[in-house]
Amino acid sequence: MEAFVRVLDTGSFSAAARQLHVGQPAISKTIAQLEDSLGVKLMLRSTHGLAATEAGQRYYERAKRAIEEAEEADLAARGAGSGLAGRLRICAAVTFASHHVIPHLPTFLAAHPALETEVVMDDRAIDLIEDGIDVALRMGVLPDSNLSARKIGHCRRLVVGTPAYFARAGEPTAPGDFLGHASRRKCFAAPRPLAARPSVSSSKTSRCGDWPGRRRSPLRLPS
Repeated sequence: MEAFVRVLDTGSFSAAARQLHVGQPAISKTIAQLEDSLGVKLMLRSTHGLAATEAGQRYYERAKRAIEEAEEADLAARGAGSGLAGRLRICAAVTFASHHVIPHLPTFLAAHPALETEVVMDDRAIDLIEDGIDVALRMGVLPDSNLSARKIGHCRRLVVGTPAYFARAGEPTAPGDFLGHASRRKCFAAPRPLAARPSVSSSKTSRCGDWPGRRRSPLRLPS
């Protein structure tokens, strides 16, 4: 059931396999067995991608609701005071994560020792479902999607330059004036409280990676 839901959510067998940490053949076999047991075709495969059949769409809606209710039941059984547990994958821009996520991880993980976190530092607007991201911190206008979003702060932008540069190139007074100027953009967001999904948890080992250059390394946090 979960494999089928993941395939439709991500749009591919390979992406679902990565999220579930299994091989793609295992996902294909699971879907085939599910269709055989139900005696109905749940999805159509073509060169253009995957699409649920009418029966598959009905099954998907109920299956997804059942999975979400099962997860909520698990959380309720553990108790609200037992702390967060499981695996939390966070994505943020490199500079923002360096200044406002990484420094707060030791305190957060100390409060939730059963939680394992992974911080993906990437300046690109990656596909959150494709990459299995649980919480993403983004700046700017968000495109329309089915994802849930909450504003947690704002970033003030300034134009700065040395007196010598402005004396030589002129001081801009309107946005169009910047076309003739040499410029470098850097954004540092003002500190604001960060929010995470309450349905996940944390441990003392975190990983950060996947920023430009594709470097990836474990991040060991102090006790």
